[in-house]
Amino acid sequence: MKISIIIPCKDEAGVVEKLLDSLVRQTRPADEVIVVDSNCTDDTIARAKTYAKKLPLKTAAATQAGPAHARNRGANKATGDMLIFADADLILPEYFLQKFEEQINKKHLQVGSFLQRMQSNKFGIRAGAYLMNAYARLMQHTPWPIGFGCLYVTRKVFDAVNGFDTSLYIMEDYDLILKAKRAKYKTGIIKITYRTLDRRYQNNSLRQVFKGIYGELYRYTHGLRVTKPIYKYEMGGKQKKTTK
Repeated sequence: MKISIIIPCKDEAGVVEKLLDSLVRQTRPADEVIVVDSNCTDDTIARAKTYAKKLPLKTAAATQAGPAHARNRGANKATGDMLIFADADLILPEYFLQKFEEQINKKHLQVGSFLQRMQSNKFGIRAGAYLMNAYARLMQHTPWPIGFGCLYVTRKVFDAVNGFDTSLYIMEDYDLILKAKRAKYKTGIIKITYRTLDRRYQNNSLRQVFKGIYGELYRYTHGLRVTKPIYKYEMGGKQKKTTK
């Protein structure tokens, strides 16, 4: 198995390095790491390039805004037969890729997601991540599986479902898994937990929760597609503060 890690970035200086450091420490190295410049206005890409001697690093440039297009651009440059799309604010345990490969070989899964743990000093934020894990696990037993933060998909499936839908405003990650499920590919959650930074929840965490609930309800009442701005969404590193 050749694993390509694809990281879409929008102003992630000071954040993406934590993910890249965690990739350096993997017991099973990534075969390819692709950092995608989604119109960064800071030195994210320059910082990422400093890892070129530590990782099999490549960069790609998005020509449109949004995470769906950035992920597709990264996938276009990838040469692996297994693609992992990781948000820039994740930190992977050192055994992540090793355990992932073991579980894929055992279960023969083709597309899905992982479990998350929010890195936060606020109990409510940490509890919210556990609830999202429970929700994702529950949805695996329905016709509408979901995934977020970190997704995996084989190259075969990615190409078969035409990648991420760039017409969607949000939840393009949900949509990718749903398309694969409808096409009869094998979906599932890999039981490996990564850490994610709490920057989106440091300020107005309750508001973020309500936005998430509203987005879910809107999606289920509008044909499982969110094609217009139902609330303000900013990709990437404009959320300044994180818990160390």
